[in-house]
Amino acid sequence: MEWRYRKTAFTLAMAATLSLTLVAQSALAEKQSTRTSAHHPWPALIEQAEARGLPTEFLKEIDPTFVTVVFEDLRTYAAEYHPEDHRMILNMRLSFNKAGGVLAELNRMTHHDLGLLYHELFHAYLDYLFSAKDPKTLSPTGQAILTLANDQLRCHYRFVRINPIRQRKAATELRFLSKEDAWEVLNETWAVFVGWAVWSKLEIFQGHVTTANWSPEAVKDWSQRLTQASQSGELLGYYEPDDPEERRVARKRFIAPSNGMTAQDTERILADILKSPAEIIQASTAVMKQAKATAEEPPSCE
Repeated sequence: MEWRYRKTAFTLAMAATLSLTLVAQSALAEKQSTRTSAHHPWPALIEQAEARGLPTEFLKEIDPTFVTVVFEDLRTYAAEYHPEDHRMILNMRLSFNKAGGVLAELNRMTHHDLGLLYHELFHAYLDYLFSAKDPKTLSPTGQAILTLANDQLRCHYRFVRINPIRQRKAATELRFLSKEDAWEVLNETWAVFVGWAVWSKLEIFQGHVTTANWSPEAVKDWSQRLTQASQSGELLGYYEPDDPEERRVARKRFIAPSNGMTAQDTERILADILKSPAEIIQASTAVMKQAKATAEEPPSCE
């Protein structure tokens, strides 16, 4: 395994971890070979996601017992993922009745919370891919995502430009990141896009994605939303510096547009993870190519 990372997503807030109670399932579900447990609610999650028309193929690849899901009364951030013990921490509001017992039903979650959940689920997926002892045991899709991630970590997300002061977008600095920081940038950038894409589709179709019809008007709406998100910096990843001295200056360092999502990243995630139609993939890659054409050139690794 070439790369490993130490942290992702949202920084741990101080709160007591509450164990999940056993998810009550139907008699049929209890007879399934992979049973839903309190800490590993994967089967029920997939079933509910499919019923709501949300992407599930990448979730089905993850071993149902790989990720431990817990809830905390997070004060600063809404969720976080800890790869060192494959633990997903969600805010209490994402639990049933906000009680910290089991995951709330997906059909009762807001579009924002579903986007947040998919952000964390994608962290879990990348963790699963990078934890594979033999990548050849992964699905063809998993192998393709892993290959792209390793390729991008060698340069695009490692020798980067950052925005030291996020409000001054034109002011950038060159940085050669550690492997851990580079991984965090890629992980956050890709997960932010996944969460944004799930939220945006729900918004465009007012939650009715099972019958979504990508008309020319809907595709145009998507492209406009993606253009705005790209221009505003909403899709840019970040890392928390390894250097303690730098962390005193800034707890997070946001990447500059030059080293944000590429058209290749966009195409792969939309096609393989989100199972988006061809017209959305084409429109999205066009937006990303245009964004790169108007952004500062990324530093060369040569």
